[in-house]
Amino acid sequence: MIDHPMLTRRRFLRNVSLGAAGTMGFTGYGLAGALDLPGLRRSILELPALPPEWEGLTIAQISDVHAGPYMPAERMAAIRDLVGTLYPDLILFTGDQMDRRRSDAELFVRGFSGISAPLGVYGVLGNHDHFIEPEVSRRALVRAGIVPLVNQGVEFDRDRARLALVGLEDASAGGGRGPDFAELSRYPSAFRICLSHQPRTFHQAAAAGAHLTLAGHTHGGQIALTQRTLNVARVQGRYIAGEYRRHGATLYVSRGIGVGAVPLRVGAPPEVDLLILRRPADRNTLAA
Repeated sequence: MIDHPMLTRRRFLRNVSLGAAGTMGFTGYGLAGALDLPGLRRSILELPALPPEWEGLTIAQISDVHAGPYMPAERMAAIRDLVGTLYPDLILFTGDQMDRRRSDAELFVRGFSGISAPLGVYGVLGNHDHFIEPEVSRRALVRAGIVPLVNQGVEFDRDRARLALVGLEDASAGGGRGPDFAELSRYPSAFRICLSHQPRTFHQAAAAGAHLTLAGHTHGGQIALTQRTLNVARVQGRYIAGEYRRHGATLYVSRGIGVGAVPLRVGAPPEVDLLILRRPADRNTLAA
């Protein structure tokens, strides 16, 4: 995997570094990082099962928007427009589009309405979307032009090579709801991408046949002195940010663009992820 900033638009790509904390102060630095436009993280994911016909597929992943007091409609609209300049094939939202108020759904619609990509825009619900009401959050996606995938999938065909996109219900959904991993088994001949808000479902998704799982939820720790050890998200599990592999399956966890109730980000700046899917250059070396 190659993981580095792409030189697109200077303001979009600006990332706040941890070294700035000494001059701005811890709180001021964290607040500035939380409320700035997100940076761009460009990652090439090498996926052995990817059909050659889907080589180079580009996905813009937008996670943990948390439309609300710290994510107004104007800021979302600016992010929407900047994502458009990346020209991704697919745009995928991996949950927590809304924060916790019913009015946040309206803010989200105002901010992201009109977002589009050649293969479509899809999204799943997160735990915060359930704080409002799942149906309100689902309707907000539809009104913004985003297809909700809640224990549902969609299949694409390119020169007879199939790619399936399956979205799972959030792992914390109550009322007898929850992720239906069996949905992944409906596409046995396809390369399967799973959208799951919480990365803790990775093992189950992989066991059900997901080749690539995209998640968010952690905010990269939000307050992280190091990315994978001194990190607040460690209390939630081992999957915090970036790429992970297990038994031939891949997980990618986005740090997301929003903040939720605490408007601070330290060492885990907000980001939009541009994912480029590739086949490994040397399959023999990878298998060894």
